[in-house]
Amino acid sequence: MTLDQFLETMAATPFVDGQSDCALTIADWVMAATGCPDPAHDLRGEYSSALGRERLLMRRGGLKAVMQVCADRAGLAATRTPRRGDIGLVVMNGQRLAAICLGKQWAAKGAGLVVGAPSRVVKAWRV
Repeated sequence: MTLDQFLETMAATPFVDGQSDCALTIADWVMAATGCPDPAHDLRGEYSSALGRERLLMRRGGLKAVMQVCADRAGLAATRTPRRGDIGLVVMNGQRLAAICLGKQWAAKGAGLVVGAPSRVVKAWRV
């Protein structure tokens, strides 16, 4: 699946905590792009609300820590120069989001597809 095809699917898929939220969608992209097993297998279905998601993230050290574990499972190396198709933790509109690099802009799962230039890239991984 190409990145453009994945983004179309991402835009058409409803946001559902624990199934198709920002972090799990990024794990879906990593699987589609690399063929690796699900790096977020232990997260799926473990929460079903925003409160449940926040509690899980607090227990596991935050979104950055969760993304690092998943990146390690997928064999992804950190990068300071993210390019199209890479993943990262970004700050957009004051929110920390798991997102896919599109170049200068990044795409994250929201109510559809949230695309924008982040105010900060906290950490990125090469896909």
